[in-house]
Amino acid sequence: MAEPMVRPLLGAALLACLAAAVISAQTVSPAASLADLQARAAAGDRDAQTALGTLYETGDGVPLDPARAAALYRQAATAGHVGAQTNLATMYLDGAGVRRDPAAAVQWLRRAAASGDAFAQLTLGAVLETGDPPVAPDAAQAARLYRQAADQGSMAAQFRLAQLYENGVGVRRDLDQAAVWYRKAADRADPAAQLRLGILLGPGNGARTDVVAAHVWLNLSASRWKNEDLRIEAAARRDALEAHMTPAQISEAIRRSIEWQDTVGMQQRR
Repeated sequence: MAEPMVRPLLGAALLACLAAAVISAQTVSPAASLADLQARAAAGDRDAQTALGTLYETGDGVPLDPARAAALYRQAATAGHVGAQTNLATMYLDGAGVRRDPAAAVQWLRRAAASGDAFAQLTLGAVLETGDPPVAPDAAQAARLYRQAADQGSMAAQFRLAQLYENGVGVRRDLDQAAVWYRKAADRADPAAQLRLGILLGPGNGARTDVVAAHVWLNLSASRWKNEDLRIEAAARRDALEAHMTPAQISEAIRRSIEWQDTVGMQQRR
C-alpha cells in the first residue's frame, strides 16, 4: 500500500522557505470507516497509523488531538514509515502535540531524507540553512539536501538552491548556476523564480546578460503574482529593462512570453 498523507502543517520559521512546496498525498478512501482505520492502526498497519494520526492532528471527523496524532506518527515512524517520520518531525518543530524539540525533529528528518524523501530533504535543508537552537546552522549540508530534493523535481528546493548560489551561502557563489536552478522553478510557473531569473539576466547583474529572456521572465512574473507589491516590482523592472532594448527585441520578448503561456504555462495548469 502506498504511504498516505504527509502532514502539511509547518512551523512559522519554515513557512517562507516551504510555502511553494507541493506535498503529494493519498487520502483515506471515503469507504474506509473510522473503525476500520482504528482497527488496522491498532494491528500495527503503518499506513493506517499515519492516516489516523493526520485525522487526529487536523480534527477531520474526530476530536482534535495533536498528542494522540504524535503518538500514532511515532509508532509508524519507528517502524520506518517515511511520511510519519516527516509528520512527527514537523510536530517537533511546531511544538504541536509534543514539546518543541528541533534536535528530535532533525533526527526524524534525517531518517526520512536518507530514504530519498524530497519533502524531508527540503524541510531538513530549511532547518539547517539558518539553524534552530540547539541545531547548529550548516549551509553546506543544506545546499546538498536542496540539491537532492531539487533533482527529484521539488520546485521549492530548486528555488532555495538557486538562492544559495546567488548569495554564495553554503556553496561557491555562481550566478550562472543560480540562473540554471531559477530557470527550472520558473518553467514550473513559480513567479518568485521568474522574477529572480529576470533580474539576473538583465544587464549589470553578474550573470550572462540576455535582455530578451530577462524581459520574458519579468513579464511572466508580473502576470502571475497575487502579491500586489511583487507584481508591481516585476512590472517596473520589466518596463525599466525596455530602455536597454530595441523595438525588435521587445517584440521578440512579447512573442516568447505568449509562446511560453501557450505551451509550458498551459501544461503547468493541467
